[in-house]
Amino acid sequence: LCSFTGFLTEDPKLTQDNGVSRAEFTLVTYTYRTAKSTGEKNRISTFVKCEAWHTGAETIAQLFQKGSKIHIHASARNSRDSRDVVFRVNEFDTGE
Repeated sequence: LCSFTGFLTEDPKLTQDNGVSRAEFTLVTYTYRTAKSTGEKNRISTFVKCEAWHTGAETIAQLFQKGSKIHIHASARNSRDSRDVVFRVNEFDTGE
């Protein structure tokens, strides 16, 4: 189980998969590193592909849009159509 806090890069995409709601979205998370030589802080962006199912998918699609802050607990899964890793949301909140 992994936890991420980040911001949606676009509105969640809500679809039906065999009659079950599915929301796909990408989070961007930030870490900061300080350059030893200059002391300058650098922001590093990491993009995390996510999916949610059932009522969680519907709620995410209703409450969150591009730029929204969200905190998720998710488990890693291989994507069905590629070698990418997708994080399946188990729990979420507004990240506040």
